[in-house]
Amino acid sequence: MKPRNIVLFIISLLVGLAMLCMLFPRGGIRLGNMTLRFPALSEVLDVAEEPVDTDSIVVLTPEEIMEQRLAALKTEKMEEFNDYCRTNPARLYLPNDDETYLDAFFEKMQNAGNKHLRIMHYGDSQIECDRITSFLRQEFQEEFGGCGVGLIPALQTVPTYTTSQAISGDPMQYMAFGPADLRGSNNFYGPMAKRTEVYGSTINISSRGGKDYSHSCTFNKVTVLTKDAANLSLVVRGDTVAMDSANVGEMYFYTARLGGGASAATLSVRGHASILGIQLDGAKGVNVDNLPMRGCSGPELMNINRASISPFLNRENVGLILLQYGGNSVPCLSKAKLPDYKERVKKMIGMFRQMAPEARIIFIGPSDMATVDTTGAVSSYSVLPETVKTLREAANESGAAFWNMYDVMGGKGSMTKWVHSGLAGSDYVHFTPGGAKKMAHMLYETLQFYYKFYRFRSGQDKVELPDSLTVDSL
Repeated sequence: MKPRNIVLFIISLLVGLAMLCMLFPRGGIRLGNMTLRFPALSEVLDVAEEPVDTDSIVVLTPEEIMEQRLAALKTEKMEEFNDYCRTNPARLYLPNDDETYLDAFFEKMQNAGNKHLRIMHYGDSQIECDRITSFLRQEFQEEFGGCGVGLIPALQTVPTYTTSQAISGDPMQYMAFGPADLRGSNNFYGPMAKRTEVYGSTINISSRGGKDYSHSCTFNKVTVLTKDAANLSLVVRGDTVAMDSANVGEMYFYTARLGGGASAATLSVRGHASILGIQLDGAKGVNVDNLPMRGCSGPELMNINRASISPFLNRENVGLILLQYGGNSVPCLSKAKLPDYKERVKKMIGMFRQMAPEARIIFIGPSDMATVDTTGAVSSYSVLPETVKTLREAANESGAAFWNMYDVMGGKGSMTKWVHSGLAGSDYVHFTPGGAKKMAHMLYETLQFYYKFYRFRSGQDKVELPDSLTVDSL
């Protein structure tokens, strides 16, 4: 017989037996005194199971099961955070990849309802008019309390969204940046990098901003910073308000605490005074200062006499310093000049770290910037990517975090798109108010992401399980 026929015979036989197993009555067939039985198919195919060692089974309590689920969810959240920090263009580049770098700032932020917290935003003309800072201030004060616009100069040369000012007399302002003929003696410029000499002047200040910046529209504490002792008087709502004086190092602080919120004040100076700044703050909550410096590339801050800024930093519970520079340097930079610029930026960051060791520092790199050639073609500066990389290295090597605004807005060529969308001006450098607000929103959301992760890591926010994951279903 052929092999093929043998295989077919065996298969036919097995099929026949299987059919007999399925069709044969379960009770068998009775033949006289005998009963014929045939095994069921399930009995034929049944495989004996190995005996189970019940002693080896670990029985978990509902609480232990929940702990396992929570641990798994925490691991998943950690991986989500780490993935964000590896890939998202809006991430912070933290020094030594230290996820706890901002924890000290977040702790102060949570306690701002008991003790005021100060955030200082230094930058170039990209933040003039209170662009970017005003939105950050509103969001911080909305969530963590506080009011007032923070530090303003006695002489405001560039109008802002949030404050109106007028000064009488013939004031003279000296600055640590800008044209050389504006430098002052002893480089005593104060925390705003500018000092205003006034002689028998009156300074009228009023808040503005409406619903967009509602928290900065009122203040309940006014402090005047001066280089020397001064004869000052403050009028609020038609009444002269008493001012306490304090001498800290080489600086003087004159403070008036108001009974309620105010939106306007008049400061009168008898004789001469060297005013380093005027603070319109809240007694508690978050204060956010806008400190723009047109034409500044960052290292010019090294021109400030430290005796004119250290007392302020130590007194004001500064938790975060934002340094937004680089844009003014890009048109003048080449790859050969980057190492020198990097070292100067590192020294500038080091100066702030030394003066305010408890504060955290975030360096914000330049945006995309474009230039127009003689043919009308628009293109990003070729040195920009290398400049951003150099500034990130400078920040991290100096113990500061870095935020890559160039990547956030889209990288090479993105400024052209922002201009066409009405989010940047025709100079292909500065944001419009709408663009500045979008950039500020992204920065605030980035900080909020790290803050939420801090609360998760510190056990303040537990992982919330979906309603369906009850103990019974686990």
